[in-house]
Amino acid sequence: MRYGTPPRPAHRATADGGLVLLVRGIGSGGQHRPPPAPPHSGLLRVALPQLRGRRVVAPPPRKRRVASPRPRVRRITARRRSAVEPQRAVLWLTQGIAGVILLGLALTIGFLVLASDRHQRQSVIPMAPATPARGEVFPGDELRPAGATGAYRIEMRHLDADCRTATSGKLGAALVGRGCSEVVRAGITAPYGGYQVTAGVFTLADAAGAAAVDDLVRGLVESGDGGFTSIPAGPGDSSTAQVGWRTRGNFLLYCVITRPDGQVVPADDPYAARITAELVDTHLSGSVLGHQAAPPQPPGVLAAS
Repeated sequence: MRYGTPPRPAHRATADGGLVLLVRGIGSGGQHRPPPAPPHSGLLRVALPQLRGRRVVAPPPRKRRVASPRPRVRRITARRRSAVEPQRAVLWLTQGIAGVILLGLALTIGFLVLASDRHQRQSVIPMAPATPARGEVFPGDELRPAGATGAYRIEMRHLDADCRTATSGKLGAALVGRGCSEVVRAGITAPYGGYQVTAGVFTLADAAGAAAVDDLVRGLVESGDGGFTSIPAGPGDSSTAQVGWRTRGNFLLYCVITRPDGQVVPADDPYAARITAELVDTHLSGSVLGHQAAPPQPPGVLAAS
């Protein structure tokens, strides 16, 4: 009993001749008693083959398993995911808005390009040149252009589909080569000094042909290789006349001015300058062709040398 050995009555025999030891929890009152057994350890039956004065020691208590911290990690991961989700939504929304803006810009640019191309095609479509009637160019028996101090008396009118009948030299062929389809002209007596004037309009195929003829007329008139004829025939001729012309759109406007005495009309003749301005600039261009042609060009004037 000194070392905690159970008494003999506590030993019981087993079937194989061994001993069965009944071990009970021993309190803390004795000086050499072992520590108390854990709560879950009740009576422990141990089969021993031979216990002859040997000390029996109870097995050590089992260690409790520590809970894994995985749920905490999952909670932290879930919190991170919940914090990242709104950022992704904002990013997707921003990208979507940017895509819509770019699509709108592309559609707008495409619409403007198509509209510009359509406008250019419409502006390039050639329009049939309007041919003025003889009565529209020279109506009645008199003309009174704005600013004129007197009336221009119409002596004769002429309309012809052959433009060469109103020209001389190489000018007729040059006009036909540029698509000239008609000429309307009239013989007029000016209210200034009895000057005789032949004024008219040539209808060409297009504005490009009229612009090309504008430069051609000057060279032919200066060299004497071509020019405009006068009606009715008077004392003067092309060698003494002053010629003025201009182009507007697909039309070539002109006038030939001669003196009643057949003398040369100088370049600084005040009557000739006024007649050219009133008939070509005001009447033929402004009153008759202003709604059909392009902005006017400065008139060309050549006087006989």
